[in-house]
Amino acid sequence: MKIKRSWLLRIIIGIGGFIIVYSLLRHFTGISLGDTAEKYMFDAFTFLALGIFLYNRKLAAEEAREKKTEEQKPQA
Repeated sequence: MKIKRSWLLRIIIGIGGFIIVYSLLRHFTGISLGDTAEKYMFDAFTFLALGIFLYNRKLAAEEAREKKTEEQKPQA
């Protein structure tokens, strides 16, 4: 099963939303995981989002290539 690009966008939006909500909770309530754990968590989310972004670009290029080959096929 191939993941659709819309789902990748939703995952990135979810990651961003989690980071914003966690930051607001940490700021207003003082709840924290610790400096080291937070650093690793935010680094992991950043690299995950970058990986999803690159995979999304790969899927977009494949879709454009498929569309181009469909247009170049002779119409019978």
